[in-house]
Amino acid sequence: MNPLVPVNVDITTSMVAVVTVLTVMVVGLGTLARPSRATVAWGGAFGLGMLGAYLWLAGQQTDVAMLRGAASALLLCFEPLVWIGLRFHFGRRARRWPIVLFVLASPTLLVATAGTGWYMPAFQLVFLGSAVFAGLVAYELLRDGSAVRDIVLPLALASCGFVVVALVSAAIALISGGAGTEAQLSALRGLNAVGTVVVSTCAAFTLVLLVRSEQKKDAAGDIAERARRRLRKAEAQSDQPWSILDIRLDDPADLREASTGAAFALIVDRFHQDIEETLPASADADRVADGRAMVIIRGSDESVRHHLREILTRISVIDTETAVMGIRSSASIGWATASVFGYDYDALVTAAGSAADRARAAGGDQWKRATVADLASA
Repeated sequence: MNPLVPVNVDITTSMVAVVTVLTVMVVGLGTLARPSRATVAWGGAFGLGMLGAYLWLAGQQTDVAMLRGAASALLLCFEPLVWIGLRFHFGRRARRWPIVLFVLASPTLLVATAGTGWYMPAFQLVFLGSAVFAGLVAYELLRDGSAVRDIVLPLALASCGFVVVALVSAAIALISGGAGTEAQLSALRGLNAVGTVVVSTCAAFTLVLLVRSEQKKDAAGDIAERARRRLRKAEAQSDQPWSILDIRLDDPADLREASTGAAFALIVDRFHQDIEETLPASADADRVADGRAMVIIRGSDESVRHHLREILTRISVIDTETAVMGIRSSASIGWATASVFGYDYDALVTAAGSAADRARAAGGDQWKRATVADLASA
């Protein structure tokens, strides 16, 4: 007797497993880690999706039409909740009544029509309604210039695919009329399970990274605010030897193309590590981007020049002990001093940025001291 029993895992079981794991991840890394109206809405979206997935499994096992109708409705309520969460996240006004109406009306309509000839038109109506919100999700993601495109693209593309599938499905239903209703429903059920896995996976990726990137922005804001406080205190004490350094990795796009993703990450990490280890303990470095750091430093012109030369030398040394061996990197640095531009942090950052642009235009691997003309041109 063979003790090994084959295990058959269909798409419905896979959907339930995937949605459960993604719900735990979004709630744990998003809602609980950073509670807000946006993350609560996203946690609710995945919670409803998980409930819908389990109801769908129950409906498949028991062949109860009302369970399948309720499950389909809950799964289609996912996009509206994601959309309102995005509105909250990006600080835009969001009307709640369309969401409440859709979430209440969809299960009522599909449960009431389950097992009747009206179910197919009702399902197509709810499907198209969810597709409208999916289109709004894609619009909210792509219109926001502050969001990193690599982060928002998965959910944006999945939502656009949702819209296309809904429109094609509605067109086929109109053309065929009432013919082949059971065949259409069977196809839509399989498509619903696959679409749920794809959309929920893309949504979890995008939403968790949006929350994490927001945390990084807040941390960067804290560093900038600390720098402003230090400059205000220095101004009150007439303490002039303060400077802002804008340090930029030369040709980051070329470095990315010349190396793998992991190798480029090592280059970037080493770039920021070199800056941290070269600066004195009294200086603060803010990692504002992969290839850019802002530094506030106190010291005489001579000591700052010494640190600038050390930074450039250390960054340009070829690392022979890592996976990026053979790739030489360099940096361009803009240097703005309080003695020239005063103690306004934003003015110092702007002037240092213009000077860094000049250093890069001059060939890179060098520093430039900001002048009044740099601030004027910026």
